[in-house]
Amino acid sequence: MWHYSEQRKKYSNSNVIMQETSQYHVQHLSTFIMDKSESIATVDDAIKKLKLLDSKDKIWTQEMLLQVTEKSIKLLDSETKEELENFPLATVHHCQTLLNQTRYPSILLLVCQDKEQHKPDIHFFYCDEVEAEMVHADIDSALGDNTRGKKMRPQTLKMNQEKMKRHRETIIPASEPRSPGPGVKGRVAATDMKDELSMQDPESNMKLAQRIEKDVQILNCALDDIEIFVARLHKVAEAFAQLNQRKKNKKRGPAEGMLTLRAKPPSEGEFIDCLQKLKLSFNLLAKLKKHIQNPSAAELVHFLFGPLELILHSCGSPELPRVVISPHLSRDTVDFLRGHLTPKEMTIFELLGDGWTRPRADWPKDQCAPLYVPKFRNGWEPPVELFRSSSWETESAGAPVKTEYRPKEFFGSQSSISSNGSFSTPPVSRKYAKIRYHFVARNANELSVLQDEVLEVLEDDKQWWKLRNRSGQAGYVPYNILDVVKLEDPHALIDPPYSPGTAYSPSYRGQSPSGSLGSDKDGHSQQMDKVNDELLMLITGNKVQQPARNFKVVRQSAVPLTFDSNPAEVSAWLNAKGFSKPTVERLGILTGSQLFSLNKENLKTVCGDEGSRVYSQVTVQKAQLEKSRGDTELQEILNKQQEKIASA
Repeated sequence: MWHYSEQRKKYSNSNVIMQETSQYHVQHLSTFIMDKSESIATVDDAIKKLKLLDSKDKIWTQEMLLQVTEKSIKLLDSETKEELENFPLATVHHCQTLLNQTRYPSILLLVCQDKEQHKPDIHFFYCDEVEAEMVHADIDSALGDNTRGKKMRPQTLKMNQEKMKRHRETIIPASEPRSPGPGVKGRVAATDMKDELSMQDPESNMKLAQRIEKDVQILNCALDDIEIFVARLHKVAEAFAQLNQRKKNKKRGPAEGMLTLRAKPPSEGEFIDCLQKLKLSFNLLAKLKKHIQNPSAAELVHFLFGPLELILHSCGSPELPRVVISPHLSRDTVDFLRGHLTPKEMTIFELLGDGWTRPRADWPKDQCAPLYVPKFRNGWEPPVELFRSSSWETESAGAPVKTEYRPKEFFGSQSSISSNGSFSTPPVSRKYAKIRYHFVARNANELSVLQDEVLEVLEDDKQWWKLRNRSGQAGYVPYNILDVVKLEDPHALIDPPYSPGTAYSPSYRGQSPSGSLGSDKDGHSQQMDKVNDELLMLITGNKVQQPARNFKVVRQSAVPLTFDSNPAEVSAWLNAKGFSKPTVERLGILTGSQLFSLNKENLKTVCGDEGSRVYSQVTVQKAQLEKSRGDTELQEILNKQQEKIASA
């Protein structure tokens, strides 16, 4: 929160009256063109549209200064004082107030139109530090003096000056809370902890409850700042679209100054600040997962992937998010995310790189990021010790992980939890399998595996074995494409790079655990042969001559892919190339430029065994675009040369 002196200083600097120039701090809400085709034929129509936008949370404010002189109304950038707009009084056709009809209680509206405008603009401003009636009275008196030649405005300014003086003197310092309330917006609050605390002594109970409450407060502050940043991105996008629409005329038009300010994107530092607060929020949600509900920690994770995806699109590529290492994610956080993310969210998560997918404990000590202490917009400064002692700042390689739940054990696990909660060594009976051939899952019950991959065996009593991979994903695989191996065998744990020339498994004549392949033995065999032929085409990039099949082949040249392609066009291109549905879903959220920016390893991480072919096709497409561009430039040079010869 602001301190009293800061609040008075801001009010004094922003709202001043000197001779015949007055200045007021306002927030621009929106500007509409009075156009029947947009269902805005009157001022009342514009007010209805503003209310509608307000009800849908589609209004994003822009801070600025409104100056009134005897000749014009000016709008200035509140920070640089650069002039954004200058409306001569003769172009201001109407001024009125709108009180207590939206979440912004004190609104001023102006209707402006100059001689070159075919249709007037209606501007809405929220008067957040002075009453809208004061600004309205000032503008009305200036318009009256300009029209009638009278001198009524000096008296109005004198009255406004007295009101502003009284307002400054009556600003009551708000009592500074020791910390912001945990539920300022009713966003997240700690649940009842009686059951958990009853087993501990009163002093420990109090300390735990206080720590949980502090973590909830930090989480709420981070969520508030993320929400503000996202609102700003929406405001920028909307202003940019309006600006492009208005810039059909080369001459600078009315309202473009305001729109240019609104369309100014956040700085790189502001993007990084929001990304860091997203990582902090993920850490806190994993830590608080047992202590918050309505919304739950998992629901908030899904909510936060909206802003994360928006930031990714705004950046144009994953490069900026990838350099954000601080704060690290704890192992508990990474496991929590992997256990709750949707396939689309997992794609985004994997694209962000090691700074997000690799917990702090897996980083060499000399490469760990320094302590991260956030700075919140509301001014609250949590105790640094809360961050210094957190798991995402203290975990190290080989150290026990301080977490509320144990991640799933796999190859590197040193102990397991027995039924009574104590720790014991891994049971000797754990079994592992090494894959002999690639296998692609065809439904949710099956698991895609690569040749030579080593997985843990969960069930081995049927023709389809249930396996779990290093990422914690589990599913069924035909038993005749694997060999049982011992964990101690060092060669068994080596995963060779994916080879597009490797054949898939021979057809497996057994019933899928999902029952999706039918029960007729001959029909089943034929179907599996057909599947394997298609898989062979897939893995070899369609280079092997296959017998005729009854599946549809899409012409690959029908759908273009360029650097300017939007996500829908990227999805269409991937479908046209015959990629699987999961690959299309995962990569279909990207633009053309984002897809071209990914390297082979990125694509293999996201798409698994199909990643290599995606990379191959993307590389070919990129080369064709560059060749086409070069051919075009060469043709232009030749044409110019031909013109010179012809004119000589």
